[in-house]
Amino acid sequence: MRTAFLAAALAALSSPALAGPRLPAPGLYCPVGLDVPPILVDADGGMGIDLLDCSGVRLSRGRARAAACFANGDAQVPLDVDLVVRRDGTLRHDGVTFRLYTGPRPCPAP
Repeated sequence: MRTAFLAAALAALSSPALAGPRLPAPGLYCPVGLDVPPILVDADGGMGIDLLDCSGVRLSRGRARAAACFANGDAQVPLDVDLVVRRDGTLRHDGVTFRLYTGPRPCPAP
C-alpha cells in the first residue's frame, strides 16, 4: 500500500513536467555585453522580444513561438525564434546571453 501511495505521489509531482517547457521567470532580461534590445517576460505568457509584443508564447525545443505578435504600426506577425532558457536562469537568443535585471529601467549600457 505504501508503495502504491508513493508511486501515485511521484506521478502527481512529475505531471507538470509533461506540459512542456515553461517561460522563464517574469521580468526584464538585459543583454550581456552587446547593445541589442532586451527581452521582457510577462507573468501571463506574454513576451517582448525582437521589438515585438507577443502573447501566448510557447517554448519548445529551443524555440519561442506565438501565433500573433504586434510590431510598430500595429502590424501583426507570427513569432518563431530561437530561445533557450539555461539552468542558471539566463536566456540565449540569436547568440546573445540575456540576464534577469532587477535594477531601474532601462538596461544598463554594455
